[in-house]
Order: sequence, then structure tokens, then C-alpha cells
Amino acid sequence: MIILWKADYEGTNLQDDLKKLHAVQMQIQQKVGGSMEGPFFPQDASVLYIFHVQEYEWLNKAGRLYFSEAGNQNLGFIPKSYEVAVTPEEFFGK
Repeated sequence: MIILWKADYEGTNLQDDLKKLHAVQMQIQQKVGGSMEGPFFPQDASVLYIFHVQEYEWLNKAGRLYFSEAGNQNLGFIPKSYEVAVTPEEFFGK
């Protein structure tokens, strides 16, 4: 399963905050599993990450960790949207 996660930025130092955001995303991966690609700069948001995960519940676990860490570090990234993409095997069952 792939999750495309987008956020907008409302801070003042994108380069430094992007490093902090990436560190937060790495911590989340270590705690709840999966792998990630990014950051990317999409056309319709400030930042995009692509997460490869095994189960949909990952999104809930990762979200709780993200909001806690983003608040602690006063990051200016505001989640905008996410999309879930699955393979035919994941959709129809194996």
C-alpha cells in the first residue's frame, strides 16, 4: 500500500524546517514501520512524501506521532491531504 501525504507550509524558514520535518518522518518510520520517499515539491502543496506501508492502520498511528512531534518542534507544516493507493492483490485479496 502506498500513501501520498501532502502538507502546506506556513513557516518562515523552509530549508531548516524541512530538515526537521524529515527527521520527524524518519522517527515515525522507525516506530511504526514502512519506508518512505521524499521530500518532494508537488504542484499543489508545499511538500509531498510517499510512504510504503503494510496496513491502513499505519496512517492513524503515524498521524498521532506526527501531530505530537510537529507540535513539540513548532513546525509550520500543516497536513493538507493524503491518498491511498493499493495493488490489485491488496484490493481484491490474495
